[in-house]
Amino acid sequence: MAHGNRTQSKVFYKGRTEDFVIMVEDATAVREWRRDNSTPLAQVLDGWKIFTSHQHGPQGIHNEASRATIQHEFGTSNDDEAIFTILNEGEIQENINTERRGIKNESQGPRGIR
Repeated sequence: MAHGNRTQSKVFYKGRTEDFVIMVEDATAVREWRRDNSTPLAQVLDGWKIFTSHQHGPQGIHNEASRATIQHEFGTSNDDEAIFTILNEGEIQENINTERRGIKNESQGPRGIR
């Protein structure tokens, strides 16, 4: 089974002191939610976690944001309110993970050489 070939979508929010990222199902779902936010967040989000990259942008290492970090940036420790702000004001980003190729089991030794 091939790995990859999946589009990863996220919304990046540059805060005053931290950078925040939330994973979403796809960019289209976010755009539709922005037009009509009566759509349940469960159909937009790919998990209910807010990540921070410690000011390293959307490509940095993502750690789950602490309640204190969320409180400091958004003025609330309520994840739903912070997610609402990130979805509304953040930048939608998509990238495609290409299929990974190569030896799947190194213990079988080199292949193609007989």
